[in-house]
Amino acid sequence: MKGTNTNCEMTFNSYTRMIKEMKTGNISRTGIKKIAKPVLLLSVIKGIEAGIFKRNYIEYDKLAIIYDLVFKQYESLAKQSEHTPPYYPFYYLKTDKIWHLNPRTPNSALVSNSPSAAWVRNNVEYAYLDTALWEMLQQSEYRQRMIKFIVEEKINKATENSRSILRTFLAWLVAI
Repeated sequence: MKGTNTNCEMTFNSYTRMIKEMKTGNISRTGIKKIAKPVLLLSVIKGIEAGIFKRNYIEYDKLAIIYDLVFKQYESLAKQSEHTPPYYPFYYLKTDKIWHLNPRTPNSALVSNSPSAAWVRNNVEYAYLDTALWEMLQQSEYRQRMIKFIVEEKINKATENSRSILRTFLAWLVAI
């Protein structure tokens, strides 16, 4: 059992580094970081806890329902002025190398300049996490630690380095 905990600890440390470095977009008017990718990961964890995702086979429609609830839970805390639809992080999280898309058919293109819910449904059968991350998230202790990490590092810090409306206005006045 001790070896399993050591492996999980190493896995946790590795993936928290990757999540901390995860690229996220900004809300253009304020510079506040979008929380869509972190919320998607939190949604997967919630789905695991609820028994919705019993294997590493994450279907878009099931995840989208959870995502909308989780996004609403954190949107005011992270000062999100716009709701990011779930298909954006579902598609773009693949660039962070922990999330993978499985094509619906051998001819399904997994590249899109403008993903949509219809595009995801037509081209992606399911998404899946790296195996080591999935296995670690099967343990309640590590799910709770990962939730805490994502909330502290990505949700609570979304407003760091943002431009307040007042600061933006003052900068504009100085420029004139």
